[in-house]
Amino acid sequence: MRHILIIGAGPAGLAAARAAREKGALVTLVDSADQLGGQFWRHLPPTRPASRERLMHHGWAAFQRLRAALTGDAGCRIITGAQVWAIEAGEPGGAPAVHLVVGDSDGHGRAGVILNPDAIILATGAHDRTLPFPGWDLPGVFTGGAAQALAKGERLAIGDRVVVAGAGPFLLPVAASLVKTGSRVLGVFEANRAENPLHGWAPKPWQLIPAASKARELAGYLGGQLRHRIPYRLGRAVVAAHGRDRVESVTIASVTADWVPIPGSERAIAADAVCVSHGFTPRLELAI
Repeated sequence: MRHILIIGAGPAGLAAARAAREKGALVTLVDSADQLGGQFWRHLPPTRPASRERLMHHGWAAFQRLRAALTGDAGCRIITGAQVWAIEAGEPGGAPAVHLVVGDSDGHGRAGVILNPDAIILATGAHDRTLPFPGWDLPGVFTGGAAQALAKGERLAIGDRVVVAGAGPFLLPVAASLVKTGSRVLGVFEANRAENPLHGWAPKPWQLIPAASKARELAGYLGGQLRHRIPYRLGRAVVAAHGRDRVESVTIASVTADWVPIPGSERAIAADAVCVSHGFTPRLELAI
């Protein structure tokens, strides 16, 4: 029976673990967090759980099904609080050696573990891609992912008056999470203009069919935007953040289809926080 090691217990890792078990493989699932779910299904600390945690998450029922199936399966070994620090290739035809330490990331006496699986699945996720701008190092400037993590994992509002900007559909769930923590979202500013996605999909519209199920999710986010009166502006970007000790205002400008700011279109918005995200880049450290 083959032994499959899956590194990362977010949506992809959990789904891979279930698929491997359905094919009869033994599975070891490891993650650096102390609970399953990854960045997408992030939890409050066990010492202060939420009674209605599903309200902060999309697809919460799917997570509960995956977690129940794997935690109750003797053929799936789950190791949380695990940091993978090296992967060594095995001898020709042999198994690789995966080195990890298990325990609190900032604690002492962590245990070293070496695993020798027949195959490895990397499900290590991604991190935000952010384009720099003047003032982006001020306290109060966050990536969208960081704002999501604080909202889901701590129920922490990053500010009272927040601007969300960047590119891509991730901006919508970020705005929704901010509202649930009590922040007032002053606007979502999408750098892409309307013609950008239309130009990309118009030649092959049938490629959108597999994503049809996302329409309901999109409708939910847009409904939240309308309900909370959050403006959504295309072809706009944050070009500067201003303040002495933290963000006090941001400058928004119209941009061309290539995201070049248009002179004379700038306007200032008073805000104490800004979230900026331009999509994601995969975490390739272990693969490299």
